Amino acid sequence: MEKSWSGDSHKILEQATGLDNYNRWLVGHFSRYFGQAILEIGSGQGALSKLLPAKAIVILTDIIPEYLDGLKRTFTDPVLSLDIEKEAPAKLVGKMDTIFSSNVFEHIKNDGLAFANCFKLLESGGHLLLFVPARPEIYGRMDDEMGHYRRYTRSELSAKAHKAGFKIKQIYYANLPGYFLWWGRGFLGQSKSDGLFAKIFDRLIVPFLYLEKFVHPPFGQSLVLIAEKS
Repeated sequence: MEKSWSGDSHKILEQATGLDNYNRWLVGHFSRYFGQAILEIGSGQGALSKLLPAKAIVILTDIIPEYLDGLKRTFTDPVLSLDIEKEAPAKLVGKMDTIFSSNVFEHIKNDGLAFANCFKLLESGGHLLLFVPARPEIYGRMDDEMGHYRRYTRSELSAKAHKAGFKIKQIYYANLPGYFLWWGRGFLGQSKSDGLFAKIFDRLIVPFLYLEKFVHPPFGQSLVLIAEKS
């Protein structure tokens, strides 16, 4: 069945935009790898975009007109309509030293094409930085209603990056508490997002997630990928 960005996806994105602690934690996984020419795939409402290095040239992208309009109003950075599954703009091929994307590739039907196009756009030595949902066993109704095609395993994500030509520098699971919370919501049949729950998670749980930098958990709600075009 063909899937698309849904109303539930939009609600989740709106909630995530206000989760400052979570967003800083998420971007922090990649801070040492951001370069000077960054392409963000799926900038949405710009919650993570504003946390990217201020001194870098950042190109913001999306495929949803209302998000593109909002980004243009909010940011002075270039904003492009880009479907990474279908194209690698000629003017950007080999020009980017960083491609960053969070919770987007699960929405792409043929993500192999997206990996290949990212490889084309990066210069030699450039980095692909991905944050994606993990663990198929907790895929539930909420994933389906959000338009997800998949939740990744570590081996699947690694294999797809390798196939596109990337060298894996780091790949690891993140957000162990979130794994159980997402599973529990699916087990209880809860398919709708909960703004109050999200705020509680942001304030009370996220501070503990920083402990994972000392020992990566054996599984988690999400996967972090840092790959290089060598």
